[in-house]
Amino acid sequence: MENTARPAPIVLSAPENAVLYRAAPTVQAQTGLQLPSASSPVPATDPPETESDRGVQTVPAAPEATQTAFSLTLGDVLLGVWLLGAVGVLVWNGAAHLRFCRYLRRWSAPAEDPQLLREYQWLGERLNLRRMPQLRTCAGLTVPMLAGVVRPVLLLPEDFPPGKARCYSLLHELTHYRRRDIWLKTLMVWVCALHWFNPAVWLMAQAVERDTELACDEGALKWLSCGERAAYGRAILQAAAAGKEL
Repeated sequence: MENTARPAPIVLSAPENAVLYRAAPTVQAQTGLQLPSASSPVPATDPPETESDRGVQTVPAAPEATQTAFSLTLGDVLLGVWLLGAVGVLVWNGAAHLRFCRYLRRWSAPAEDPQLLREYQWLGERLNLRRMPQLRTCAGLTVPMLAGVVRPVLLLPEDFPPGKARCYSLLHELTHYRRRDIWLKTLMVWVCALHWFNPAVWLMAQAVERDTELACDEGALKWLSCGERAAYGRAILQAAAAGKEL
């Protein structure tokens, strides 16, 4: 019997531990570059710089001015001129008033003559005055006058002789006090200060001063008889001759 050779069967046995083979890394993993996906945003890139852009230099914008330029209008100039004039008139009158007050503090003194005080009190009662200004004598005055707004003072010349003329002078000044004419004169000072540029206002102030004296004389004559009115008029003329109205 002819022996025929047969190939032995090949038996492949699986390894006990399974070996897992991983896929080779892609080009992306090898190069370290990440390709953008459809869901990831594409970063904006500046357009390529051209040769013309390289020659042009960008000039930075000038900063905005923090302060506006100071400018004057015609209205501002006129307002400044008016304000300077008004302040000047008030300062001039205020300085004159302060000088007069210093003069009074130095040279005036309360009246002490008993006859003068009795005459003064009698005139106040005749004019129905509840309060009367302080009576003082002052050296250097030529005519009687009423001074002061808050605390009025009636001033007499130190060497003013007694008699009818002194009585009429006191009556005239007390009539001013009764009519509150000193307040009107103060008001006119303010009016002249506010309207110093208007000549008509200064003329009006002079007219007010004149009319105030005439109205005061008319009020004083009501308390005198017909014979006394002539003597009162002469006293007024003497005061005017002295260079100052009563």
